[in-house]
Amino acid sequence: MNKEQRVHIRKDCLIPVRFIYQGQNQTHYARMINYGDGGLCLKTRTPIAQDAKLDLALEGYTPEASSLGAFERYPVTVCWSKKIPERGLPLYETGVKYIG
Repeated sequence: MNKEQRVHIRKDCLIPVRFIYQGQNQTHYARMINYGDGGLCLKTRTPIAQDAKLDLALEGYTPEASSLGAFERYPVTVCWSKKIPERGLPLYETGVKYIG
């Protein structure tokens, strides 16, 4: 998706995250590279199928706390996934949106 199609402003970041496919127990790892009010973008080593439902988890953090809190979980749906040019191993960017 290009930036002109986005409804919400995105903020760049580089945060390690974990996710599982809903209904499964195997943990997968990714990096969140940007986020906004409507969703976020992940960078992964394997593609994730469009419309897949995931439970995304990341360390909770609040500016008032001096340490990280418990993992918070976010249910998301995959909107798109594409292979990106990268030297070495395959790399994919995946756009997801939050679901209620």
